[in-house]
Amino acid sequence: MDILNDVVLTTRIRFARNIKGRRFPNNMIDKQRKEVLEYISNGVKDKYNVLELNNMDEVTKNSLFETHVISKELLDGNYSALIIDEEKNITAMVNEEDHLRIQAFENGFNIDKAYENITSFDNYLSSKLDYAYSESYGYITACPTCIGTGMRVSVMLHLPALEKIGALNKIFNEITNLGISVRGMYGENTNGEGAIYQISNQKTLGITEQDIIEQVKQVTNYVVKQERKARDILKDKLEVKDDIFRSYGILKNAYIMSKKEAMRLLSNVRMGINMDEIKDIELNKVDKIIKNIGKNTLRKNMKEHFGREQENVKRAEYIRENV
Repeated sequence: MDILNDVVLTTRIRFARNIKGRRFPNNMIDKQRKEVLEYISNGVKDKYNVLELNNMDEVTKNSLFETHVISKELLDGNYSALIIDEEKNITAMVNEEDHLRIQAFENGFNIDKAYENITSFDNYLSSKLDYAYSESYGYITACPTCIGTGMRVSVMLHLPALEKIGALNKIFNEITNLGISVRGMYGENTNGEGAIYQISNQKTLGITEQDIIEQVKQVTNYVVKQERKARDILKDKLEVKDDIFRSYGILKNAYIMSKKEAMRLLSNVRMGINMDEIKDIELNKVDKIIKNIGKNTLRKNMKEHFGREQENVKRAEYIRENV
């Protein structure tokens, strides 16, 4: 199976679910948030670990955000938690915008596997918890745009060539007209750092889960095709080749590196690998570096606590050791 990992970094499917008879998290006081957390924890604790964010240190919490496991909303909320099934790359955020935000992750473009895993997990949760559901509208959610299936399929795309030839806005306008939203690397109101963007379905009501999957598959395949065409256009341009190898050289030798600069350089190197210019580093190694260069993730993995002035030094050190 072609998972299109030259362009697609990850696939995520998310289900929004709420507990029947309870207020949505944004309308709950702390006592009510605690009650929902206890209800969900008691329902699943025999099979899964429930990690309360109040019991986590700041570095661990912020690292989970940097690596896309949790959202900013969960990070900032009281009586919030994370349910994890590490074996199947499944998590559930408790007391985020909804009582439950269930997520399944896969590397590359693998919607079918993510859907199989999240459906199995959701079936288990629904056997233990009383979901808010309407025969007329489907799953009841805090945001009206999620009502119905409560399902979002998100694909993380690396689009450096389209960015370099100035075609991104045209492509994004086309897919937005097809009912697909476009966000930056860390979601709504963020930029496409390192030419990385998220696309996801907008519509969840009056459409089946399989319809959503098919729509996202078609749009993703279209964007992948356009990015590959753009790379072919750039392949023989010396200034592009020069940029790729300069980026590689800086990553291998720099002693100070901001996250913004690192993402730009890693983006160039990743494109260079896929254009068959750079042959002595594997794609999955670059993807791992991209995932691990956030400040808190560096602190967690290096088991060191360093201040802002040392962050860029430690980042450069980590990158030198891994490229």
